[in-house]
Amino acid sequence: MCMMIYLSAAKPLSKIEWNEAEPRFYISTLAPNEERVSCQFKTQNVVYAGSYEGCGCGFQYGEYPAENYEPDELKNRRRSLDDFAKYLRNELPKVGAIELFACWDGDQEAAPEHRRSLTPASLEANDFFFFQKECSTLTEDSR
Repeated sequence: MCMMIYLSAAKPLSKIEWNEAEPRFYISTLAPNEERVSCQFKTQNVVYAGSYEGCGCGFQYGEYPAENYEPDELKNRRRSLDDFAKYLRNELPKVGAIELFACWDGDQEAAPEHRRSLTPASLEANDFFFFQKECSTLTEDSR
């Protein structure tokens, strides 16, 4: 089962194509079977955020101790989160606050169990990971 990360904003979010030959962070439109996740958001410009693994599992950097991962896997997870933070820094000034819903695949319509406020800097912390059934708000870093 995979962790799924969805974003929504008042204005359309920029897409980043998935590259099978060089897997990295990407943003795509929803697949038809994912459209049901729209019920989690107040805004309707919903996209999917994926890591180098193709799903959101590769964003789970700080969930377990670093020694649980192979060095390359840990490096790729860190890069995916750093790319995600960079993307958010570019998008937030253009679209305003961004809503986020994280869940296991199949739980797109499940009631949220965790809420928090996040910034791009939050994703750069060494202990960062998304909670299951998390419905959070992303805003710009404090100045």
